[in-house]
Amino acid sequence: MGFLYASFQRSQILSNYKLSDSKDTNMAEFLWTFAVQEVLKKTVKLAAEQIGLASGYEEKLSKLKDSLLMAQAILRDAERMKTNLESQKQWVKQLEDIIFEADILLDELAYEDVRRKVEIEKYKVVRNFFSFSKNPLAFRLKMANKITTVAKNLADFNSTQSPSGCVATISNEAEIDLNQTRETDSFPDEIGVIGRESEVSNILDKLLALNNQKTLVVLPIVGTGGLGKTTLVKEIFHHETIRKNFDTFIWVCVSHPLKINKILRAILKSLNPKLDGSDEKEVILLKLQDLRSGKKYFLVLDDVWNEEPILWTELRACLLKINKNMGSAIVVTTRSDKVAEIMETKYRHHLSPLLDDHCWSLFEKCAFESKLPVISDVIQGKLVKKFGGIPLIVKVLGGMVISCKNDKELQSTLEKLVRIELSKEDLILFTIKLSVDRLPSSSLKQCFTYCSNFPPVFFFDKEELVQMWVAQGFIQIPNGINVTMEDIGARYFDILLSRSLFQDVVKDERGKVEYCKMHDLMYEVACAISNDQHLREDLVTDGKSHDDEVLLIRRRRRTVYCCENVPFGNQVKITNFIYLRVLIISGEFVIELLDTIGKLKHLRYLDISKSGISELPKSIVLLYNLQSLKLRRGIKLPKKLRKLINLRHLEFGWCNLNQSHQMPKHLSGMTQLQTLSIFVVESDEGYKIEELGPLKNLKGQLSLLQLEKVKSKKEAMAANLVEKENITNLSFEWSFSREDCVDNDLNVLEGLQPHINLQALSIVHFASELMPSGIFVKNLIKLWLEFCIRCKTLPMLGQLSKLEVLYICNLRGVKSIGDEFYGNYRDSKILFPQLKAFEISNMDTLEQWKDVGTVTNCTTFPKLESLTIRSCLKLTNIPNIFATHSPRLEADTVNARLFSSFQTPPNLRSLSIYDCTSLVKLPNWLECCSSLEDLCICNFCDDISFPNLQNMQKLVCWLIGP
Repeated sequence: MGFLYASFQRSQILSNYKLSDSKDTNMAEFLWTFAVQEVLKKTVKLAAEQIGLASGYEEKLSKLKDSLLMAQAILRDAERMKTNLESQKQWVKQLEDIIFEADILLDELAYEDVRRKVEIEKYKVVRNFFSFSKNPLAFRLKMANKITTVAKNLADFNSTQSPSGCVATISNEAEIDLNQTRETDSFPDEIGVIGRESEVSNILDKLLALNNQKTLVVLPIVGTGGLGKTTLVKEIFHHETIRKNFDTFIWVCVSHPLKINKILRAILKSLNPKLDGSDEKEVILLKLQDLRSGKKYFLVLDDVWNEEPILWTELRACLLKINKNMGSAIVVTTRSDKVAEIMETKYRHHLSPLLDDHCWSLFEKCAFESKLPVISDVIQGKLVKKFGGIPLIVKVLGGMVISCKNDKELQSTLEKLVRIELSKEDLILFTIKLSVDRLPSSSLKQCFTYCSNFPPVFFFDKEELVQMWVAQGFIQIPNGINVTMEDIGARYFDILLSRSLFQDVVKDERGKVEYCKMHDLMYEVACAISNDQHLREDLVTDGKSHDDEVLLIRRRRRTVYCCENVPFGNQVKITNFIYLRVLIISGEFVIELLDTIGKLKHLRYLDISKSGISELPKSIVLLYNLQSLKLRRGIKLPKKLRKLINLRHLEFGWCNLNQSHQMPKHLSGMTQLQTLSIFVVESDEGYKIEELGPLKNLKGQLSLLQLEKVKSKKEAMAANLVEKENITNLSFEWSFSREDCVDNDLNVLEGLQPHINLQALSIVHFASELMPSGIFVKNLIKLWLEFCIRCKTLPMLGQLSKLEVLYICNLRGVKSIGDEFYGNYRDSKILFPQLKAFEISNMDTLEQWKDVGTVTNCTTFPKLESLTIRSCLKLTNIPNIFATHSPRLEADTVNARLFSSFQTPPNLRSLSIYDCTSLVKLPNWLECCSSLEDLCICNFCDDISFPNLQNMQKLVCWLIGP
C-alpha cells in the first residue's frame, strides 16, 4: 500500500497561547491568521502588477487593491486584539473565502499575461492583452464580472463584518533583516549529548553484558517526547565500544504504522543501496542472509509505536533468520512502556529529565555563540524551571532567543519567557507553538506549517523544499534587495533550523545542509496549525473510492504528493484539482502523464523524476506558470518546451548510461533558468552549446555532455561560462567512443573557460595530450580528471590554494609525475596548501613519482589527510613528502615495492592494503609506527610474514584476513 498526501492552503484556527507583556495575562488564546495574511500580501502585490496590463480594467483592479489593503489592515488589528475569539474565527473564515477567490482571479490574469507574451514572441506581433484568447470578448466579460464581484464582496465585508473593536491600522509587516539575522552553525545534531554521559555508559554496559547471550538482545529506551531518546541513541550508535564489538551497524526510523517489509527493505538498503528492496519478505531475507552471514549486527529501531505483540514476534523471527549466530543487538526508542515490555529481553532504560545545570549548558549552546551574555541568576533560575529537564524545550526556547540582535532585545525576550506559566500537561506542544508564534514573519510560519503536507519522518531536500515554498507564493522579495526568491527561501530554512524546528540534518562534505526532517512533535504542531491531518489520513490508499471527499476539497487543494504504490490513474484524477501548485509523483507504477495536465494552469512545481513516465504530453507547454520541472533522464520531451518562459529549475535524474537523452530545443529562451542539471550538446540548430549563452542566472551544478559535438573554441565560448559567476560545480564530458577528430578537444576546453568562482570541476574522456592550465581556476576545491587516456602529463596544480580533493583516474598516457604537476614552486612557499584527500587509480603506465625539487622554505601538502593508490601496478615509489604528512594511506592492487620506497611515516594513523598478492613481507617501518590506530590487510600472499606489532600501542581496530 502507499500514500497520497494532499493539502490545501487556508487559515485554520487553533487554540494557542500568545506571549504577552502583561504580567497578569500569562496565557491567552491566539488566532492563527498568518495564512490569510500571506494570501492578502500576495494578492495586493498581484493586483498592483495587473493594473495597466489589462486594458479597461485599471479602475476595477485599483478598487480591488484598495479593498485588499483595507482587509489586510483590519486583519492585523484583529490579531493584536483579544476580543471574542469565536467571532474572530468566523470573521477570518469568511474573509479567507473571499481572499481565496481574489487570489485565484489575479493568478488567472497573471497566467493570461504570460500566455500573451509567449504568443507575441511566436507571431512577432504586438497586440492587446486579450487578443490571443480563443474567445477574447467572452474572456473580457468573464474577467470583468469576476473582478467586480470579488471587489464588491470584499468592500461589503470590510464595512460590515469587522470583528468588534477592530479598526483598520495601515502598517507594513516588518521585513526580516536578511543581513543582520545571524546564521548559526550550532544545529541540533552538532551539539551532541550533554548531561547523559552516565546513561550512555550504563546502556553500553548492559549491551556488553548481554552480548554473549544465546538470544537476540533487545534493549528499549523509554521516555516522553522531547527527552532526547534519538540523540542519546545516536551517541551510542557511533560509540567506539559499539564499533569494536559489532560488524554491521544499521539505523531504521520506524515511526508508525510498523510494517515488517518496510523495515526489512530499510535494513537491506542500509547494507547495500544498490540492491533492489522491492521484493517479497522471503526474498529480502535471503539477500540479507547472504550479506550478513556469520556477522553480528547492531540495529537501531527508532520511534517505535506498535503495541501488538504478534507484529513484534513476526519481526523478531525475521531478524533471527538474518543471522542465526547470537551476539547481535537491537536498541529500540519508544514513548510507550507497553512497547518496551513487548520487545525487551532483559533490560530497559527509562530516560530521565536533564539536571538544571545541564539544561543551562544546552541552552547556552543553542542560544549563543562563543561569547556568552551576562544573564542574572534570577532570570537563569526561572528559565531553568521552565525547561522542566526536557532538551527539546531547551532547544526551542534557545532558538527563540537566537535571533536577538542586541543585549536590550535579549533581556526583553528573556523577561517575557520567564513570565509564562507553563502547565505540565501541554508543556512541550505549548513551547513549540510559542516558538512558531514568535517567528518574525507570517511567511516563515507558512513555510513551517507547509511541511505538514508530507508524511511524518519525511526527509526534506533543502533546495526542493525552498522551491516548493516559492511555488506556493510564500516568498516575496523585499524592496531594495537584489536577491532571488530562492535566496530568501534558503535563509528562511536556516532560520527555522536555527530555532530547532528542523532536526537530523545531513550535510555535504563542505558543511552545506542538504537534508533534514521534523521531530514528530514539531510535525504534530504543524499538522494542528494547518488542521488538515484528518484529510491526509483518510486518503491513505485502501482500495476504495474517495470521490466525494475529493469533490469537497479539490478547489482548495494546492499540493499533491503521490508516493509508493498509489493506484494513480484510478484513485484520484489529479486534473480535478484545478488550483494545484505542487505535484509530486513517485513510483515506477506511473508510466503515463495524461494530456489533461495542461489544464493545471496554476501549477508551479512538477516532479516526476522518480516515476516511470517516459514521455511528457504536448500540453505540458501550456503550463506557463511552471517554475520547477524535475524529470527522469532520457524522457521524451515535446518540441515547444521553450514556451515555459517562467521555468527556473530544470533537472534531470539519473538513468541507464546507454540511454540517450533529449534536451529542449532553443533552451536559450528560458532566460529565468537558475538550475540546469545537464546539457547534452548536439550539432543541430537549437541544440548547440550556444543555447547556454543567454542563461545568465544559472547557478549550482551543470554537466555538459557530448562535447565532441562542439566544433571550435569560438563555438565553445558562445556558452559564456566565464561570466556565469554562480555556477559552482562543472562537469565537462566527451563521449567514450567517437569517430570525430579528437584533436579539437584542447581548443574546446579552452573555450569553456569557467568563472573564477568555480569550486568543483570534472573532466571526463578529454582526448588531447595536454590540458590548458587556465581552466583550473584559483577557487577550485575539488577536481576530478577521469579517462583522459591520451594525456601524457598531469596539469600544473600546485598553486591551487583552495584545492582540497584531487581524484585522478585512468590517465593511461602518464608515465611519470614530476615538476610539471607541482608547478612553479620557485615562486610559491607552499604547494597544495589545502589538499586533504588525494587519490590516484587505474594508472596502468605510471612508473615513477618524483619528489618535489629541493627548494629552501618550500612546504608541500601540509594538510594532507588521505592518500589512496589503486591499480597502479607499475608504480614502485611514493614520494617521502606523502609518507611524512598523510595520516591515512590506502593501497589497493599495487606493486609490493611501493611500501619499501619511503621511511617510517611519523603521522600515519590508518593503513589499508588490499589485493596485494605479491607482498610477501610487510614493511619493516611498520614495527616503529607507534602512531597507527587502524590497520587492515586483506587478500595477501599465503606466506606473508608479519612484523612485531607490540609497539603499536595506539592500535584500536585491526583486521588481517583473506
